[in-house]
Amino acid sequence: VDATVATCSSSPRVAIVATVNPIPTITSTSPASVCDAGSVTLNATASAGTINWFSALTGGTSIATGTSYTTPSISVTTTYYVAATSLGCTSSPRTAITVTVNTTPTITGTTPASRCDAGTLSLGAAASTGTINWYDALSGGNLVGTGASFTTPSISTTTSYFAEVSNLGCTSSPRTEIIATVNTTPTIIGTTPASR
Repeated sequence: VDATVATCSSSPRVAIVATVNPIPTITSTSPASVCDAGSVTLNATASAGTINWFSALTGGTSIATGTSYTTPSISVTTTYYVAATSLGCTSSPRTAITVTVNTTPTITGTTPASRCDAGTLSLGAAASTGTINWYDALSGGNLVGTGASFTTPSISTTTSYFAEVSNLGCTSSPRTEIIATVNTTPTIIGTTPASR
């Protein structure tokens, strides 16, 4: 710019810069899930600037700043929103990050079995949803089968097996005991003849 009065102009001209700042963007997010209820830590990254967390898509005030946010304990699926601000420019619209609350499945019924002497037995279990896994111990142990039924190896003594069900990352606990009972066939060990 310069200023002119009559035939006189200021010199040299004065530079005035029009600065165009790029609007920052949210470049990645990390949704999360929790079983039943609890708090989780969400993460987001931005191309530049400060990340602000919100509980609504528009309006409201920031509930946290930074690349991560730990939610309060929640029991229903909840969506949070992030925006990045840099040099007076803010990303829009806000980016949604969802915390999914999954229900832990349960074993709803069992079918024990019994037999006489050594052999195999077929055990059963039903679940509210998900995949049933069978183990040879209440905790730890070995995975011995998968599905609604499990056929034991040949056993000669009463043996407990344990079922749990998993769905969407949630697993029932504790495992449910299902008993394979082995009964010994009785034998006649002596006779008493009679006379008269």
